[in-house]
Amino acid sequence: MRQIEAIEAVAGAAMADGLVEAALLKGSFGRGDDDAHSDVDLYLVVSPAARETVLARRRVYLAAFDEPVFLEEVNFGLPQLVAIFDDATHVDLYVALREEIGHEDPIRVWSDPSGIFDGFAWERAAVSDETLARLFSSALYGIVEADSAYRRGNYAWAAKILSDSAGSAAVLLRWPDDPTYAFLGLKKLNQIVPPERYRLLEDLYAHLSGQELPQAAELLTQALGAFLAEAGPFLRAQLDLRLWEWVRSSLGATLFPAER
Repeated sequence: MRQIEAIEAVAGAAMADGLVEAALLKGSFGRGDDDAHSDVDLYLVVSPAARETVLARRRVYLAAFDEPVFLEEVNFGLPQLVAIFDDATHVDLYVALREEIGHEDPIRVWSDPSGIFDGFAWERAAVSDETLARLFSSALYGIVEADSAYRRGNYAWAAKILSDSAGSAAVLLRWPDDPTYAFLGLKKLNQIVPPERYRLLEDLYAHLSGQELPQAAELLTQALGAFLAEAGPFLRAQLDLRLWEWVRSSLGATLFPAER
């Protein structure tokens, strides 16, 4: 794959400098579920003394693969340089100290001459019942809020609200099959959940416009019902089932009325 060529070139250039202790992969390449369309999350592990020098040389490392058509500095806790190349290969290049490599996700060691990451162990807790209950209520509330926008004729805003609620529903639908990474929601969802569950969301998104919004709301309700069917008694006790029953029974009448 083209991504492997990018990893070899960028990590190779960084390691050849003698300033980088190890090159690691996280994200889909770290988990081993990468494919031809995956982006690359490449981490350069450095000592405190080398950090600033390596940060300054990231563009040189990226150019060892190709000249990017897009570069952007981002910082979500770690300095990250986002690079997109002419063939749409996407590399997120991070610089991190050893202690900044968290243990919540698996890593793939690309280069580690000193064996710093020998015996690396990871552990991520499954999405909590509290989070699932919050997302369930949020999706239901979204249906109510979208109804108001729909009846005002503000279809664009109603579609945005239902789309956000569908994102919450994606986490819920993913949870029974992938509880640890359910938070990824729609990402590769078609490869994770049974086809009939995935089609609920695919069809929902296909109806996010104009007069078809009531069908989208109905499909969202079906998706929440599919999640509810998988929830055990302990989780169900934490869900707002009163709101669920009201929303379900109100569709086509109080909510998204057939006659407007």
